[in-house]
Amino acid sequence: MTKMSLFRGIDRRSFVPLIACICSVFPAATHSASAQEVTLREEQPIVITGEEVPSAYGAPPGLSRSRFSNVTQAYVLPPWAFFFGELFEGQGFRHGPPDYLFTQEIEMGLPYRFNVAAESQFERFNGGGGAQTVSLEARWALADWNKIPLNPTLFAEYKFGVGTIRHEEVPPPPGGGGEEEEEEEGGPPKVPDAYEVRLLLAQEFFGRIEWAMNWFFEKENTGDRGREWGFSQAAMTPVLLPNERLKVGIEMEYKNVTTKDTRGDALNSFVLGPTVAWKPTANTRLDISPLFGCTDDSPVADVFVAISWLFGGERAEAEAPVSSRFRYLSKISRADKDSDKEMKQVAPPCQDWYGDREWNVNLWGTYTFTNTEFAPNPSLVDIVQSTSEGGAVLGTYDHYIGGDHAWGGGGDIKYFFCRYAGVGVEGFALDASKPGFDIFEDPTVPIFVHRRINHDHTIGSVLGTLTLRYPIPCTRLSPYAWAGVGAIFGGGERDIVHTQGPPDAFAVHAQTDHFGAETKLVGQFGAGLEFRISRHIGWTNDLSFGVIDGPQNNFGMFRSGLNFAF
Repeated sequence: MTKMSLFRGIDRRSFVPLIACICSVFPAATHSASAQEVTLREEQPIVITGEEVPSAYGAPPGLSRSRFSNVTQAYVLPPWAFFFGELFEGQGFRHGPPDYLFTQEIEMGLPYRFNVAAESQFERFNGGGGAQTVSLEARWALADWNKIPLNPTLFAEYKFGVGTIRHEEVPPPPGGGGEEEEEEEGGPPKVPDAYEVRLLLAQEFFGRIEWAMNWFFEKENTGDRGREWGFSQAAMTPVLLPNERLKVGIEMEYKNVTTKDTRGDALNSFVLGPTVAWKPTANTRLDISPLFGCTDDSPVADVFVAISWLFGGERAEAEAPVSSRFRYLSKISRADKDSDKEMKQVAPPCQDWYGDREWNVNLWGTYTFTNTEFAPNPSLVDIVQSTSEGGAVLGTYDHYIGGDHAWGGGGDIKYFFCRYAGVGVEGFALDASKPGFDIFEDPTVPIFVHRRINHDHTIGSVLGTLTLRYPIPCTRLSPYAWAGVGAIFGGGERDIVHTQGPPDAFAVHAQTDHFGAETKLVGQFGAGLEFRISRHIGWTNDLSFGVIDGPQNNFGMFRSGLNFAF
């Protein structure tokens, strides 16, 4: 077949001057355009946009969070980033009612790859509920991202038991009826303190798949000395790029649980299921994970729902993470390689609502709740009867504040010596009430005086405090965390019945001794959020937990008030 030339009939030698002309004109045009571009760059700022998500030490943003998924954590937060999370877990068992756990956590990133965090957990089971544990956490990454394979991170946590055990993970051993009866007479056992250590591993593969794995070991310090070890892992991939608004994946968790009586017969739980992460905004994320049991010891279903907020830390103007997804544009390329310069993001000026150094005077009202399921006293005859038999049945009211709640108010004065930290003094007063009784019996007279009384009292406290805050740039918001140590006074009244004689309510000698208020050491820590109405007036709300020396004394406190900044 004869091939037809496209340029048949045209003298090919005539192309030489034409090509030479084009080659001479193109550099001139290019130089002109380049010169115009340089002029524009010198005359007006260049705005570079990128996804507004933090990156920790070069890690992908999805791995620069406190939680990688609902059951798995990874790496650390960027320095001075704050993570707030609300986690719901619902467990459906093969037998018995379901168990619901609610967890609140706040975590702060520190320099040198450190994180610190506080966490509280509440439980709802079989019609009852209340606070269970309050935890303090710390983690440290061994190196910057991708310096060590799998990016190992060390994690340590100490859990303070503040509630009563409502649901046992391990069934009681056979023949343990005697212990159960003793527990029923004395009330439900207290949640023991425990410690936990973890090894966190994380890696990104092929620029699209993020993976994390946790190995953990937890041990209770008292009670049945439960021991738990296992692992969890998750893998996720984005399905909406470039902002990665939606991710899908799979996650799993295995737990081996024993107590001091069941070391040879462990409970083995393994759950597996899909996970979905959706980001409504750059700073918020919703995670949903319906996991399903794969062993006889596993719950039928273990459903997790978490919503989290992440503020602060490195932003788009920072160094881009090591990833093939090109999340950030941090440089502008120029035709002249010798003049390649890094361009910074230019943002319009915004009002600064918080000062680098300022005094704060905060006035607030408070609602205080104790961790006891208050039970009304039985008849006074039963009190005498049970006391003469060796143990009074008086309910589970709080030993210091008294009832199941109290209202009050307080204030504090703080000086912020830098933008992010301040020291101060605070005090509060509570209008508390505690039920009691007055019993006197002498069968030889005979006299039987019995009446119910109520201890109405004011409880006060004074503490020295340290506050850490992060004013979010260009907003009126500032999340903060605080801790304090001091003294609490005005509470702790007690009524004790002394009996002599037979275990008969109408033949025993009985007398009530009244003990007055006590002053005790108290520690308190919490977290909250401030909204600046104006430069000098803010609205504060926070939740804190107080620990008073002695058993069954701890309390929670919600505060809301006005802050005046000078």
